[in-house]
Parts: sequence; C-alpha cells; structure tokens
Amino acid sequence: MVSGKYSALSGALTREQAMSNIASNLANVNTTSFKKDRIGFAALLQGAKQTRTTRGINYARTRTIATDFSQGGMQTTDRSLDVAIDGPGFFKVRRGGEVLYTRAGRLHLDNNGTIMTEEGFTVLGAGDEPMQVDTTQGKSIVIAESGEISVNGEQTGGTLQVFGIADQNKLTKVGHSLYRLTEGGDQPLAEFRVVQGNLETANVNMVEEMTAMIASQRSFEAHTKVIESYSKLGEKQDELGSVG
Repeated sequence: MVSGKYSALSGALTREQAMSNIASNLANVNTTSFKKDRIGFAALLQGAKQTRTTRGINYARTRTIATDFSQGGMQTTDRSLDVAIDGPGFFKVRRGGEVLYTRAGRLHLDNNGTIMTEEGFTVLGAGDEPMQVDTTQGKSIVIAESGEISVNGEQTGGTLQVFGIADQNKLTKVGHSLYRLTEGGDQPLAEFRVVQGNLETANVNMVEEMTAMIASQRSFEAHTKVIESYSKLGEKQDELGSVG
C-alpha cells in the first residue's frame, strides 16, 4: 500500500511541474520571439530500475525539459529597426564578454551608430564584429530581406547576419529571449530572410496552453485523491492492528 502512495505522490509532483511550465509559457505569450518549453515525463517501470532503484515502486519522473524553437507569428510595427527572422537562425549579440543568441529583433542605434538590442547588447555580424551604420548622411534605414542595410539608398551599414545552430538542444535560456550555447558552435547562414518593420511573436498558443493546464490540474487532483485514499486506508489498517 505504501508503494502505491509514493507512486501517486510522484505523479502529483510531475503534474505540478507541468502546471508551472505552462504558467511560464502563458506569462510570456506577449514576449517578443519567446519560445515555449515542453516537459516530457517517464515512469521507472522496467527491469532493474524498478526492482533495484525504486524497490518495486513505479515512480513518475521528469525526463526532459526542452525548448520548442518553432516559428512564431509576425507582428507588423512599421519601425525601420524592427526585424524578424522568417525561418531558422538567430542574431548573435555580445553581453559584456559573453556571446549570446536571440531572435528578438527590436534594435536601435547608439550614439556611434552601433546596432544594439533593446536591452543594450551589441549585435554582431560576420567575423563577430559589431554592426555599425553610418547615419551621417541621413537616417532613412532600409534592411533588405538578405540583411543588407542601406541608408538613404546607399549600402553603408553592412549586412545583418543570421547564424545557424547545428544542435539547438545545446541552447539554454538566460532571460530576455536570449540563449547561451553550451556546446558546439554556430555557422553564418548563406541564405536567410529577415523582414523589416516586423517582430516575431511568441510561439505560445494560449488555447493550447489553457487546455493543457486544465488537463494537468485534473490529473493533479486525481493523484491527490489517491493519496488521501491511501492515508485513510492506512488509518483503518492501524485501527485493525490495535484490536485485541
């Protein structure tokens, strides 16, 4: 009976983790280029793991927490320094001495014409050099789909580069829609498409997340009811054991 109680408890804990993950996704539904997370669960129900590791108890556990990098939608802003990546890839930025990656393309220029992110991080181009735009002749900036930057019709700002990551599972979130590459490297993409005057929206579907939250809540309640039932059975068992 105790083993069943622990199984129900582990199930309740995994449902609680699922609801916390869904809540995080919903909280970022309006965050530019946010990528939702998905939790995968597994049960220790096989072979030596169940007989040795869990001593016959079927525990549920979190198997994976992975980021879903699928494309978000496009939100038109008509701002010349707002750009969205249509397809795979990331912008590369420098935060202090660290190189990070992002798909959030709300950019601006500092006093020297250096392209910065909304948070003030330097955008890097080919060769990991900071991107700069010469605005001395004007401020009419056009960013082509190929990333070429023109000011007043002249290409004086280089090319906004998009980088590919071979194994996106090696990317970890560090906040502000930024990612750190924990292993491996990047590769400048030869072909990509950026859309000026647009931002990528979060890839979170509110209806889908709310449905998943309701299902997880019901599962959590079912597990807690099982725990309560085992507790009541335990009390009755103690009463029977004390008779005579």
